[in-house]
Amino acid sequence: MDGGEKTHGAKDDPSPHRLHNMRTSLPITMALLALRLHGACGFNGPVAHRYSPSSSLRVASTAWATSNDGVAENYAANEQRGGSSKTKAPLVDSTLLRFLSSEKRSGAVIEKEPTGSSSSTACVVPLEATSAANGGVKTSPQIPAEGLSYSTTDGTQLPTALSSNKPIGGSWLSQYNAQRVALKLQALGVGNEASLKAGKVIQDYVLARISRRRIRKFLQERDVLWESGYSVSRLGRKGMGERVTPAAATSFDIDSVIAVMLEYGLTGNDVAAVFSHSPSVVMMKARKSKYVTRIENPDRNRPSTLEETLDRAFVRLLGETLKLRRYDARKVLRASPGLLTSKGSVSAIQVVDLMVSLGSSTNSIARDKSSLPTLLCRSPALIFRLVAFLSSARLKVPLGAIGPILRQKQSAGLLDAVAPVKRTFTLDIYGDIASKNLTSLSPESEILGYLKADDTLRQKKIERSYRTMEALAGILRRSAGIRDFRKILSSHPDSFFVNITNVHCVTQYLREEVGMSRDDIAKAIQTLPILLEQDLSKVKRVVEYLETIEVEEDALPSIFRSFPATLLLDIDKEMVPVVTFLRGIGVRNIGRFVTRLPPVLGYSVEDDLKPKWSFLEEVCQFDYFEVVRFPAYFSYPLERVIRMRYEYLRDCKGIPIQLARVDDVLRFGDRDFATEIALDEDGGDAFAKFVSERSFAMQTTSMRRRRKRRKM
Repeated sequence: MDGGEKTHGAKDDPSPHRLHNMRTSLPITMALLALRLHGACGFNGPVAHRYSPSSSLRVASTAWATSNDGVAENYAANEQRGGSSKTKAPLVDSTLLRFLSSEKRSGAVIEKEPTGSSSSTACVVPLEATSAANGGVKTSPQIPAEGLSYSTTDGTQLPTALSSNKPIGGSWLSQYNAQRVALKLQALGVGNEASLKAGKVIQDYVLARISRRRIRKFLQERDVLWESGYSVSRLGRKGMGERVTPAAATSFDIDSVIAVMLEYGLTGNDVAAVFSHSPSVVMMKARKSKYVTRIENPDRNRPSTLEETLDRAFVRLLGETLKLRRYDARKVLRASPGLLTSKGSVSAIQVVDLMVSLGSSTNSIARDKSSLPTLLCRSPALIFRLVAFLSSARLKVPLGAIGPILRQKQSAGLLDAVAPVKRTFTLDIYGDIASKNLTSLSPESEILGYLKADDTLRQKKIERSYRTMEALAGILRRSAGIRDFRKILSSHPDSFFVNITNVHCVTQYLREEVGMSRDDIAKAIQTLPILLEQDLSKVKRVVEYLETIEVEEDALPSIFRSFPATLLLDIDKEMVPVVTFLRGIGVRNIGRFVTRLPPVLGYSVEDDLKPKWSFLEEVCQFDYFEVVRFPAYFSYPLERVIRMRYEYLRDCKGIPIQLARVDDVLRFGDRDFATEIALDEDGGDAFAKFVSERSFAMQTTSMRRRRKRRKM
């Protein structure tokens, strides 16, 4: 048997090791198989496929091979280029399979030529490692660091014998080793757990970035050779070697990045937090050249340095525009993914400018420091689209009111639906995808949710949200006659994402069965937008219960129009106890009583009704008749109004309070009460002074009670 036959025989030898490699490389092969499935051509023409362009297989594979670096746009441009006579590269060929097999066996190799030496020192970065000690369980790839200890799960400190500044293996890549980064951060006072987390995120990001670029470059070189007619065997069987020149390697310096961040007043914990949520910062050029002036327009070909983004985002935006204290500005940086990147800093400035143009002041934007980081990380283009939708003829929200609406906390759900913040990407996602059956992945899975390549799914969710809002607005315009949606958005923005079918059924029931007009329904919804979330079955139960306590059907529309919260009450926990109490004090016609005071069904028996009834029994001779004649007695505050006025009549004016009618004492304002009931001639000054003194005494007593409770 000659050499060629031996080679062929070795290749077909079904050894356990080779079978294991075939099984482990199958998900990646499937991923690249789906990479250009749409419109791809094989050796003999178009390749038939059953997967849609937005299938989970295609999305996941595209994410693994081409995410974040623009290669997807290149493929899309090639697919849209009609009438091309050039032969495209096949979807999968033997060269590609050999390259993937080589990458799986030996890992990605990054070489750097030392100055003055013709030899190269290779730093091997395995894309996938299998530990025999853990039974073959896949472990996360690591950038090797010679002499480092990896025992970190038990809480022990990393060894300090290894210098965090000495190059490892002679490669620029070694500075991003997770353990080495952790040592650097620990030297700045960062805790063990936070430093290890930041180091792991950085290492994963660097490895993912290198892997993507290597695979993308291989595919591009293969396509060029195929289209030019050359043999693809020129690429070789050992994959593609990427050579980083010494000049290019000097641009990657994590020590300079940390030094610049410290110069701007950030602490070690701030640096660790930024590294954890924005690992791309570590690969930015730290300082701008002394020959380049300060960049006012960041949209230039030259990428911004970290020094420029810190000046733009930290100093000018957070410090000068929003006028945050340095402590608060650092907190915003720690909670704002991507704010220190070139694109993120520019987007944050555009978001603030947009909010100011919509009626929000910089002080109001900076006031809510808990939601400010999320707002700064949103896409200004997506926010502008939402503004255009809200101000359109369909919703008619004034531009000056949109800014305050979007700034409030209640609008977080609305913004998350139509202007979501992109989540952080790490290399762990690649391992998760490779370990699963790609054809069984759900498009809504958490794995795909973390990929930059799920922009298609993200855009679909945004479009689905807009369709839902448009449909709900259409139903409310037709069924309830609502034209101005400002009140609904101001108090309950999430109501635009409720069940549309249920909203239609509820409005139809209130109009046809209860007898409410379109204006009645419109006022009820604008007063209480959360009514849109109420289930139809619960609404029917409330209406039926009111009918059982003899509330007249003709009174229901006015009750629900003026007090729509009645439809949200719980029958067993709120309504039934109130009805039982009213019957207990002698009220016979419950329906008439409720019609005159509908909110009474939502009052607390123990906190409101019983204390007020007990006081009325003390000061009124005919308590039952007074309550039946004036049910609104239960709606007045006991201490501030009821008790204050009765004590003023008894203690200051000497008027027998047992003979005073309840409605006369309570239905007037303070000044009219003093002049008409208490017969004061000073225009109510004496009563105002009495109220002020009693209020101060009540506050003092309340503070003493709270102090005693704290001591106990």
